[in-house]
Amino acid sequence: MKSEPARTDESRAAEPPRTASLDLPASPQSARAARCFATAALAEWRLSDLSDDVDVVISELITNALLHARADRRAAADAGIRLDLEYDGGTLICRVADGSALPPAPEQAVDTAESGRGLLLVDALSAAWGWSHEPSGKVVWASFDAR
Repeated sequence: MKSEPARTDESRAAEPPRTASLDLPASPQSARAARCFATAALAEWRLSDLSDDVDVVISELITNALLHARADRRAAADAGIRLDLEYDGGTLICRVADGSALPPAPEQAVDTAESGRGLLLVDALSAAWGWSHEPSGKVVWASFDAR
């Protein structure tokens, strides 16, 4: 098996920005499809070392989009979800857009709760995260240091 030479911070920073996008239906299978898509993009961009953390974060963001878009009566019933990945040679940014204008809010889940910890995981695994209103809903993003 042939191995690639180690990449230095300088060689990563000199790379052109890369992007990948995936439109997803509002269905439970979307989280798995998003993880597979991201894993393939990260492998192509030689960022496989980030795959585990990115997979968890994307799963949480997609799941939140599915759950909360349904709860927002202002969101279109057939509104989909969009995953955007952007890598600039130093930082990987994952964005998940959905049709809900409801802001993401970390919950203080009790010890026995089966949910409510997703954004706490996003916060713990990513370098930073946030969100913005968009004309068609919102975008929640998480960034990862890829140096």
